[in-house]
Amino acid sequence: MIGCGGEDPNPPVEPDPAFGMQPNVVFVLTDDQDYASYNRRTMPRTWELLGRQGVTFTNTQDTTPLCCPSRAAYLTGQYGHNNGVLNNKPGYSTLEDNDNVLGVWLQRAGYETAYVGKFLNGYERYVDDKDEVAPGWDRWSALVGNARGYYEFKLTVDGKQRKEVYDDGPYLTDVLNDRASELVQKLAGETPFFLQLGHAAPHNENINADSGGPCGGGAVPARRDQGRFAGEPLPNMAAVLERDLDDKPYFVGDQRALDAAKRRGIRARYQCRLETLPAVDRGIAELVETLRDAGELDETVIVFASDNGNFHGQHRLAAGKGLPYEEASHVPLVMRVPERLRGGGEAGTRVAAPTANIDLVPTIVEWSGTESCPEAGDCRVLDGRSLLPLIEGRRGAWPAQRPIATEFDIGKDGIQPDRATSCRFAGVRWGPWLYVRHSSSPDPETGACEESEIVEVYDHGADPFELDNLAVVAPDLPRVVDATEDLEALTDQLADCAGIEGRDPVPESGHYCR
Repeated sequence: MIGCGGEDPNPPVEPDPAFGMQPNVVFVLTDDQDYASYNRRTMPRTWELLGRQGVTFTNTQDTTPLCCPSRAAYLTGQYGHNNGVLNNKPGYSTLEDNDNVLGVWLQRAGYETAYVGKFLNGYERYVDDKDEVAPGWDRWSALVGNARGYYEFKLTVDGKQRKEVYDDGPYLTDVLNDRASELVQKLAGETPFFLQLGHAAPHNENINADSGGPCGGGAVPARRDQGRFAGEPLPNMAAVLERDLDDKPYFVGDQRALDAAKRRGIRARYQCRLETLPAVDRGIAELVETLRDAGELDETVIVFASDNGNFHGQHRLAAGKGLPYEEASHVPLVMRVPERLRGGGEAGTRVAAPTANIDLVPTIVEWSGTESCPEAGDCRVLDGRSLLPLIEGRRGAWPAQRPIATEFDIGKDGIQPDRATSCRFAGVRWGPWLYVRHSSSPDPETGACEESEIVEVYDHGADPFELDNLAVVAPDLPRVVDATEDLEALTDQLADCAGIEGRDPVPESGHYCR
């Protein structure tokens, strides 16, 4: 990271917004929502109010498919190898320069900022007082601790001022939606604002793992939505029904086959997850209406995204994430963008260009006119690209075959409690290709991480469900040989990349991100 010096680490900046005026930004983030679960049936209001009034990015990747690393990317615009977060544990404590993040940059450009809901994993273990407000937030209504359910949870409001305890009362998603709308009403005015709403849905609840009911300890729908998606089939069934996993890494291939009974259980849990989304959908409609009533709708960008996806039986993985397969890494990203901020781009467009979670922060930075790297003060060089060229319809200004890194590291403890996943990997998505190199893998008995050299190569053009690891089934095929050489080189370059060529200083590694 490049330091800029200066006595004040976060001095005020003279904003230079891309379109002359600073827009409000509302960012709604779901937890563990895979790309397939965002559609007209599950979230019709979001599809209509955001997608048809803005831009839907259909090829957005989570660079480390886990909650905390992805949320760190949404705070910093950086890969985990630069911001320090490559795993959920310990999570927030590994975030480098945690007082040099998006909310802080927006504050010094004159924004009021507010956070509602789930924050980064491990935050409460890092701070001396778990009621403490994280850097960058003027208003703070955060879920307290990791033990929470959909009808049993706590919110800490503006630090030590007060704590709200909900015990078998209102539904969590409804409470967070209402709080976000209340804050919009308070923040509306001459000063621009940034509001982030972090939902727990559709993540499993973290209490009552043995509770009764149709959802057990999984995601719990609002009572009005229970049964709404009864009989819904699992996504990517070809991967769910995959029979031969000999080409997969042993920690995936050694999982027991999913018989009909297990698939029914997975489908029931998936149904419950889907049924948590209508409440999120209603909340987005509520935010749109609140902004309209406050006269702020045409001055506000509304972003909807997920931190990462989830497995539902694909490749015999009954649950979880953390591997760079399609189900975990491909996430929804939708933006409602007022006409004056689209630069001539049309509303309702769908963009298939390769994008990533690290791209949202540079986009907000450009809209707001703030700086992540001022002439004086702390500097954070962004790895992502501003999405404005795609929003404006300037597809030629975006790399058509942009490579996006994927990475994960279990950390110094070297123990992987989940034996069905990797300890450390690096790889790249490039055009139709996915390349992954697992350099550390768990011992099946102890979970102790051991050095390994396991490679996966998939061609999504011919194999969208990632059934055939070409590094095993066709390593000598000429096109695979040629592609693998390029993918290996890209992986090495992106593993320590920083910044974008032509925008940022030359990084110490000599490798720009793309």
